[in-house]
Amino acid sequence: MDGKKNKLLQLLDGGSKKFVIPVYQRNYDWKLANCKQLFDDLESLIINNRSSHFFGSIVSSVSIQNSINEYLVIDGQQRLTTVSILLLAMYNLMQSKEVEPSKEKLDELIYETYLIDKWQPEETRLKLKPIKKDEDAFIALFENDNLIEDSNVTINFNYFIERILQSKLTIDELYEAILKLEIINIELDEKDDPQLIFESLNSTGLALEEGDKVRNFLLMGANSKDQNRLYEKYWKKIELSTGSNLSRFLRDFLSSKTRVTPSISKVYYAFKEYQINNKIDREHLLDELAYYAKNYEILLGNKDINPELSSLIYRLN
Repeated sequence: MDGKKNKLLQLLDGGSKKFVIPVYQRNYDWKLANCKQLFDDLESLIINNRSSHFFGSIVSSVSIQNSINEYLVIDGQQRLTTVSILLLAMYNLMQSKEVEPSKEKLDELIYETYLIDKWQPEETRLKLKPIKKDEDAFIALFENDNLIEDSNVTINFNYFIERILQSKLTIDELYEAILKLEIINIELDEKDDPQLIFESLNSTGLALEEGDKVRNFLLMGANSKDQNRLYEKYWKKIELSTGSNLSRFLRDFLSSKTRVTPSISKVYYAFKEYQINNKIDREHLLDELAYYAKNYEILLGNKDINPELSSLIYRLN
């Protein structure tokens, strides 16, 4: 593990870089209050003439994929995504001439240095690749078409548009403030265990649901290509079938297998113990979970079934 202090924009700077949010991560969930705090901090940097502002850590596992340094972001996706959204809002306002920078071609500098790699094919040139739901909303902002209005990505983008227009800072000063954001950049090496590091990092802060932790446990050990395959083939179906009942579903699954019902707050550790102690292949376990989830959806009454069975299902519930 190699950790060093760095400017956030220095991390984003340069070609042949891509920051990938793994499919096992939660959705982008920063709310307006988080965005307000960030913008307040940026204004304070300039107003109080401060030299820097610590912005947390970015933890990633770096590999080379098709001659591109691919940063698999284990921790820090919320901050990384939010700053990318803010930079895109700044770029759009300069493009539309709603704000005018003093620095020549500041809009091009931001766009081509931190948001895209112009030497890559158009379909892969965005430097940040969020998970699927967020990626669709993020791409729509670049294309300015078919915006996904209920996505946090779009909501926060619109907030930044309004906040920039109302701010006492010039667009140049806002850029200067973002340049002052400092992070601890932590890159893992081969001997580091991403799962253990993820558990440690998420033992504090915004709590993960037990279902989120199980998803991370089952997918994190695979390489990037297999993660996406396993997510699309199994986990996506599991989440669609169980919805907000995912953690409850996993507890019921464990109860049926072990004849012991863990507390809802201990589902992850019980699930991990079950998989390890029984030496169950993770893909086999995902396949089994997908099968159980399909039936769980029926038992919850969330799926249309034969009317003759519906009353029985209701009584069973």
